Amino acid sequence: MTGVDVDIRTGEIFGLVGPNGSGKTTLTNAITGFYPPNAGTVRLAGKDITGTAPYKVAKLGVARTFQNLALFNGMSVLDNILLGRHIHMNPGVFSTAFYWWAAQREEIENRKIVEEVIEFLQIESIRNELVDGLPIGLKKRVELARALVAEPKMLILDEPMAGMNQEEKGYMARFILDARAERGVSVLLIEHHMDVIVGICDRMLALNYGEMIASGIPKDVVSDPRVIEAYIGGSHG
Repeated sequence: MTGVDVDIRTGEIFGLVGPNGSGKTTLTNAITGFYPPNAGTVRLAGKDITGTAPYKVAKLGVARTFQNLALFNGMSVLDNILLGRHIHMNPGVFSTAFYWWAAQREEIENRKIVEEVIEFLQIESIRNELVDGLPIGLKKRVELARALVAEPKMLILDEPMAGMNQEEKGYMARFILDARAERGVSVLLIEHHMDVIVGICDRMLALNYGEMIASGIPKDVVSDPRVIEAYIGGSHG
């Protein structure tokens, strides 16, 4: 990637688009510490986190969902979501030995937060079901729940609406907007659905071949000739 400069503001929903292979996943992996950039810096709330290990980035308040679902089959919806609380848990010999005094209190608090998110995303009816047999729309919602229970400051959503029908997309868009409004998270939204990007994002960036081709207000970016060329070709544009 060359010359990519992204500034996501507090409380903003920021869209990231581009054809397959344009560098979207590379950028998010750099932000979350999976692949340290060869040049440049990554800052979170003004702090340089370039090259910071992924688990440390998570502890600093960055949570993400993945393009390919990363749920654990054979486990219930509730257990999958509980895994999102791991960064806030403090296991150890002491807490185990004094379970009824320390660890139990921590477990109750973690359960409370998980149940709040389950209610927020309206998945109470499936909380005890195995994730294996759920339709993709609900699986995406479970993955969003797992990210939200980490209580992130920044939420990175990698194609959260892939494979959804129009009604499911509408629900997911509303949940993203509500998460920003009620939980104060900043959102980096990677999507191919331009109607979603234009509908809920404050600003956006379009990439192609690892370079920025347009950025700004969504309705302006999607009408930029370079973006049209990248997505559907100049003759159709």
